[in-house]
Amino acid sequence: MEKLVKSKLNELYDAYAKESEVRVEASIATPTPTVVVDKDLDVRSSLYSEFDTFCDQEFSSACSSEVDKYLVELCERKENPSFDILLWWKTNSNKYPILAQIARDVLALPVSTVAFESAFSTGGCILDPFRSSLSPSIVETLVCTQNWLLSTVPINLRYAMDKVEDLERELLQEDGQLPME
Repeated sequence: MEKLVKSKLNELYDAYAKESEVRVEASIATPTPTVVVDKDLDVRSSLYSEFDTFCDQEFSSACSSEVDKYLVELCERKENPSFDILLWWKTNSNKYPILAQIARDVLALPVSTVAFESAFSTGGCILDPFRSSLSPSIVETLVCTQNWLLSTVPINLRYAMDKVEDLERELLQEDGQLPME
């Protein structure tokens, strides 16, 4: 399973990397202004910068891609209740630019299955305790009624009303509430 997930992540990474290369080539085509560096640059910051570059190169040589670097890095602990995955990707987007794009696209997917009408409704959610207690015969009746209402066959209302009244009369006679005719 681990190999499958890693291979799919690498495939996704490669697709995003190709897309990113196209954008980088387009940005290289436009000339960028040169920045003049002050010759009196602080020696300490220069040494720190060199050390950071060295560490990045060492880390890069050990790992071939951002995916490998990401997978080698230590995981955040679950015990941290204030951990925010979106904030983590925001702060680490410079470290993993292509993976950050993937995370942005994946984490932006809607995870709710609520109908948009109810999401913006001011009426609130109204559920009664009998919502899920419909008997099978009632469900069948509702489905049949919906099919009847949505059918393209014209409805003869007078005939339908007469049939309903006949059925009601039969039911009342069976219960003994109505004398036989």
